[in-house]
Amino acid sequence: MEEIFLLLGSNIGDRKENLMRAIQAITVEPMKILKKSKIYQTKPWGVTNQPDYLNLALKVESDLSALELLKVFKRIERQMGRKRSKERWQPRVIDIDILFWGQHVVDRAVLRIPHEEFLDRPFAIKILAEIAPDFIPPGSKKTLRELSLGGRNEGIEIYRD
Repeated sequence: MEEIFLLLGSNIGDRKENLMRAIQAITVEPMKILKKSKIYQTKPWGVTNQPDYLNLALKVESDLSALELLKVFKRIERQMGRKRSKERWQPRVIDIDILFWGQHVVDRAVLRIPHEEFLDRPFAIKILAEIAPDFIPPGSKKTLRELSLGGRNEGIEIYRD
């Protein structure tokens, strides 16, 4: 069983309900949710003229390969109404990113793990550090706790509905 870290996000429709629906969809797949972070409201990254996101991190375990996981998460996104665009960083009903798959490194055209933009996103580091403070990402010498202390935390707050 591999431990996998995910980041879920939504900024269209009932954002909290979208996150809950995605978690429910994940629970019926061949994986087990081990930990879930609080929900955070974050400013958009990349293209900033869009609604704020709600994000949360999950720690799951599964025997699925990285590519099998990707297929599962893309299917869940499609079923929830996510529309893919050639333009990056567009608003979305749901986004499920595989941040880490154990200590493995995957470098394929369709999938890169660790997530290639993780270290550039302080909000992602902070959210994941909540549930895995002592995890050391592949290629790093610092724990997520240490990485989160060095990052900017503007534009991220615990969501209170």
